Amino acid sequence: MASHPGFWPLALAVVAMLFQQAFASMCALVLPVAAPEMSAETGLNVSLIGAYTGILYGVSFFTSLGCGGYIQRYGPLRVSQFSMFSLGTGLLLSSLGSIWSICLGAICMGIGSAVATPCSTVILAKLSPPKHAPLIFSLKQTGVPVGGMIAGLMVPLLAATYGWRGAFVGAGLTCLIYGILLQPLRKRYDTDLGPGYGFSFRVVFAMLRRVLAHKAYRELAFTWWFYVGVQSLFGAFFISYLVQGLDYELAQAGYIFAVAQGISILARVLWGWISSHLIKPRTMLALFGLMISLSALLTGLFTKDWTVIEITLVAILYSASAISFHGVLIAEMARIAPEGEMAAMTGGILSFAMLGMMSYPAIFGLALQITEGYKLGFILAAIPSLIVGLRLFWRRGEA
Repeated sequence: MASHPGFWPLALAVVAMLFQQAFASMCALVLPVAAPEMSAETGLNVSLIGAYTGILYGVSFFTSLGCGGYIQRYGPLRVSQFSMFSLGTGLLLSSLGSIWSICLGAICMGIGSAVATPCSTVILAKLSPPKHAPLIFSLKQTGVPVGGMIAGLMVPLLAATYGWRGAFVGAGLTCLIYGILLQPLRKRYDTDLGPGYGFSFRVVFAMLRRVLAHKAYRELAFTWWFYVGVQSLFGAFFISYLVQGLDYELAQAGYIFAVAQGISILARVLWGWISSHLIKPRTMLALFGLMISLSALLTGLFTKDWTVIEITLVAILYSASAISFHGVLIAEMARIAPEGEMAAMTGGILSFAMLGMMSYPAIFGLALQITEGYKLGFILAAIPSLIVGLRLFWRRGEA
């Protein structure tokens, strides 16, 4: 990482990328949050959320593996703008309500969501002092729970006022407008542009082989996969679980979801500070595995006898772990990336997060169809993250 250029360029980059991350996170949650209202009007089964997220993150997987050349050629800020435009377009297409328009919208959103984190990582890696990188990346990654709060509060409100289509349109226009607002920052952050390379499956599979062949890259890649997989279930199914499985009102379920997301904003900053000053990042990542596993297990044990406070506390634990580890892991990923290959390696390793986002909801949706209940999916999701956490504990002295 480059030497520290000054406080204000770094602060501006953190704020700009925080909101970029927030809107990218919000977009992925619009359909899951609006799903009960959408299902009631269109007759589409809520379990189709699994197929929707499968398409979205399947596209993201390949896009993430091959996005490094575009970021190098056009600059991380320009590609961030493209991310916002692609996400906004995807939401507007999804608002049409047909199976085909929703699938096409998921493809657009998959492309846009894939490049959001690699772009912000490249910008901040150039500006962040290595010692404070976990804290800085954690601050930027608070955009994820901010996006969750926006989705939990705004989407039910828009759906109640304008219908579920209004929720999609409102969120989509927000992304398009923010993409335009990023334009003045391009000269400041799109420096050191190179020739880059275009997308090809040869490049994609070469990057995939490189990640899997390198021990440190492979370990971080699978950590992304299993931790983000549990995270994806919170966004995709938690609200529907409360509404359809435990008879909560949509507004109340959205409020619990938003409160948990709000707590994770503080948790991300806290974990980043701890990893910068008190605990080695790898040890912190191991602790995350244990917390993530416990939160998923407890969620799978919900019954109608649980009080609102008890369910909210579990939601907070879920959010403070599975929704809050990213900054520490991104800083560790940036630390080991080769000089001059930040965009390519970030995209390559992060592609496994897309596998988590794709595979877990798809498997959960299948379990939901078979058992007609939400419990089994959450309980099964706890197992891989527990294994990863224990493995990181055993090997935390290696780096």
